[in-house]
Amino acid sequence: MNRHTLLGLGGWLAAATLTTVASTWAVSLIGVHITGQDVRPMTLSEVERTLVSATGSPALARPASPWPGAATREFSYGEGSVVTACDADRAVLLSWSPAQGYGVGGVERGPAPAVSVQFASGGDRTTIRVTCLAGSPAATTHSTTSTTSE
Repeated sequence: MNRHTLLGLGGWLAAATLTTVASTWAVSLIGVHITGQDVRPMTLSEVERTLVSATGSPALARPASPWPGAATREFSYGEGSVVTACDADRAVLLSWSPAQGYGVGGVERGPAPAVSVQFASGGDRTTIRVTCLAGSPAATTHSTTSTTSE
């Protein structure tokens, strides 16, 4: 490499470094003034005090039933939960939420005589099936575990 190339490369590196340092400094100054408060991480004791003083879980709005006056019900299991509704003998899944560590393997939302959702984690599968008995949601579960030999 010749001398001019090395000087150009050195100048470019110096300018890039100076620009990065100046930008980081400017953002750190602006960050406090954007929110109007200094944001800092909570200490362990602050987290514990906040959790102890919490009054239950936040209120979540239940999904609206597709039929006015329909019977709704929530079913919760270790694998996840579902909210369902019935109108006579037709069921519908209003919402479903897998538990931590689980995903949704398949959904039959309805409206239909029977609806279902499958929660999966690794080789474990649990299907929650909901039907309507006398106009009210009723759930059954079926779990399977697949084992593989190596």
